[in-house]
Amino acid sequence: MTGLDRRLLLAGLGAGAASAAFPALGQEPEVPERPIQLLANLFTRVGAGVTINGRGPFTFVIDTGAAATSISDTVARELALPARDPVLVHGITTATRTDSVSVDRLQLSGLNFYDLRCPVLPAANLGADGLLGLDVLGRFRLSFDVERRSASLAVRGVRILMGGADMETGTRLRRGGMRTARGRFGQLILTQVAVEGLPTAAFIDSGAQYSIGNTLLRRAVASRLRENDRLARRVPLYGVTGQSLSADLARVSDLRLGSMRLGPTPLLFADLHCFETLELADRPALLIGADLLGRFRHVVLDFDSGAVTFRGLRRQTTRTIEDELRG
Repeated sequence: MTGLDRRLLLAGLGAGAASAAFPALGQEPEVPERPIQLLANLFTRVGAGVTINGRGPFTFVIDTGAAATSISDTVARELALPARDPVLVHGITTATRTDSVSVDRLQLSGLNFYDLRCPVLPAANLGADGLLGLDVLGRFRLSFDVERRSASLAVRGVRILMGGADMETGTRLRRGGMRTARGRFGQLILTQVAVEGLPTAAFIDSGAQYSIGNTLLRRAVASRLRENDRLARRVPLYGVTGQSLSADLARVSDLRLGSMRLGPTPLLFADLHCFETLELADRPALLIGADLLGRFRHVVLDFDSGAVTFRGLRRQTTRTIEDELRG
């Protein structure tokens, strides 16, 4: 089997060493609400157009699993960005030291972020010009409108829209949602998740194409699966730093996110380094990727209040990993 290309699977945290402090946030006076094109590939990764030091736009994937905003090596060379000291990047198997560069100003639909220190990653592994990480996203209320293929950021009463030209502001989402714990690098750790009835800690990685459980979840699930759903298929995975490992594929019969019951769902299982980094390796844990996010009409990550909201469960409309492996 050839395995999953990085453009089909984004999994892993950004640079932990660069995540200790948020970059300076600037807002131009009287910036109008104007939608920008939210980009999507053949499957479910989503990204937005950003400018770097006034140049662009460049396509950056919205990645809630990345602690730091990263930039591709091709864009770093094109813009001649000044080099910084290497940073530690947590890949899918281990942490590695990676070159980094300075970005004076990153602009996203009227919001400016200053003095970013961005790890540099190979464009071939990213499948994009960069990743928008939690150093940019982590002070907002981030909303995904899956049906309209749009997203928005809200902070201090300002709402920044990202979407198609015909996008409307949409229904105001209710506050509240599933309460979370704060992860080591700012991730929101969900505690009201169950797989085959087993309580499972979970976090949302919008840059990951597919959802992945850890070893303890795999063992617990294996004992509860029907014979036809046993963990028997191995799938190679590749990460942004070029690391790779094998995962098990299985279809679980019962997956619940809070009060939402998703029913039979294909999941991958692997010992990703991020489970250890987030101190989740000693309990059943799940990385929630874009395949599960795509099952809802709206998903809201409110980093300020520490809550996650899922609304409007939909029928399966996106290609699953089983579809990909069948070709």
